[in-house]
Amino acid sequence: MLEQKQTINHEIEKNGFVIVKNVLNGTEQENLTKILKNHFKYNGLAAASGLTQSNAAVEVPEVNWLFYHPKILAVMRQLLGQQKIMFTSHCDLHCRTLSAWHKDDGMKVMEGGYFGYPTYDRADCKVYKVALYLQDHDHNRGGLTVKKGSHKFASISQGEEVYLQTKAGDIIIFDVRLTHTGQKDVVPLRLLKQPNYILKKGLNKIFKVSPQKTDQRLKKIYDTLFGDRLSIFFTYGLPNDYTKNFAINNMKRQLKQNKNSKVFLSVENRNKFTENNVILAEEYFEQLMNTQ
Repeated sequence: MLEQKQTINHEIEKNGFVIVKNVLNGTEQENLTKILKNHFKYNGLAAASGLTQSNAAVEVPEVNWLFYHPKILAVMRQLLGQQKIMFTSHCDLHCRTLSAWHKDDGMKVMEGGYFGYPTYDRADCKVYKVALYLQDHDHNRGGLTVKKGSHKFASISQGEEVYLQTKAGDIIIFDVRLTHTGQKDVVPLRLLKQPNYILKKGLNKIFKVSPQKTDQRLKKIYDTLFGDRLSIFFTYGLPNDYTKNFAINNMKRQLKQNKNSKVFLSVENRNKFTENNVILAEEYFEQLMNTQ
């Protein structure tokens, strides 16, 4: 067990990510799937060919039990190296969204990023995102792809590209500075990538159907056949200035995206975090509210 713990710590420090298998059981997995499907029936913002819900820790309180799940807290404490860890209040839910290569440190969102300045050379900057895909992705390319070791570099072109084959119930934990992408292709099957390209060219040439419309139709067919692709992302860190700055500036992004000023967790959920000895970054959100 000690050797396994040392291994995952080494992996995230060297490569910027780690996969932990079988964290959630079948019932927990089904519960989350039901919550997200029900939410996205009537809610969520259109984004990247799908739907997204930012600030979900506040907007969708039904998922909050996940943040203080005992197995997840145990892994986060192991990776962060101490019992006192901070929940940033960041959480995004996604349904059928596409993605492109990016980092989650906010350098492309605001000047200085969420930390306020580049931190690629800072070993004491430990802000880790937890990613859950609510369906298997060991047979397609609809899950997460990362660039190993890219959390140490500003450029998104550096690092070996690795697709992470995960199953429902697994979690991926990665440094927010890691270069990564979700599903990039409208049909995430490697064998169909070249045929898709040829089909789009043919339809465009013969019937004058634009590649964009072809993509939309192919994606709709794929989603109908294989179902909604659902995922959850949330963030923990060490209780230091890096994590505080990340939490405050990331919340600014979430508020802008949702076009509201709801930043505080419910009393019930705050108490649950307290019972589990988790520090809440929302303690520092009063200053954020004063700038709205």
